[in-house]
Amino acid sequence: MKRRALLSTALGTTIVTSGCLGVGSGQDGEGTTVEIIPRNHTDQEVSLQVAVYAIDGSLLLDHTYALPGGQGDESKGVENRVDYLVVSIDGETKRRHAYAPDTVNCSRDGEDVQILVESDGISFAYSC
Repeated sequence: MKRRALLSTALGTTIVTSGCLGVGSGQDGEGTTVEIIPRNHTDQEVSLQVAVYAIDGSLLLDHTYALPGGQGDESKGVENRVDYLVVSIDGETKRRHAYAPDTVNCSRDGEDVQILVESDGISFAYSC
């Protein structure tokens, strides 16, 4: 009886550990995607158009966010091959931003991009 309990515990631990370590999962999970996180720091609703392009020039994301004042959206992510973003508010002037995270401060690849809508325009930040 004790032998069965020991074997089932060992098997369960092996399965749980392999899931946590990502054994056999290739590049699944955190670090393989870049989250696109727009935040509206104004008190007005904005329509934010975001296009994200890969290093090979292909389009990874083309999405329009409707952001109420003081709100953000963390629903979109793309593959970790980002080269640049093109962003505009309410269809006005487009702004191109090169994806250039500070990887020194992050322990993994794929830093997320925060697009910050302020009363005086758009700024960008990165987060792990």
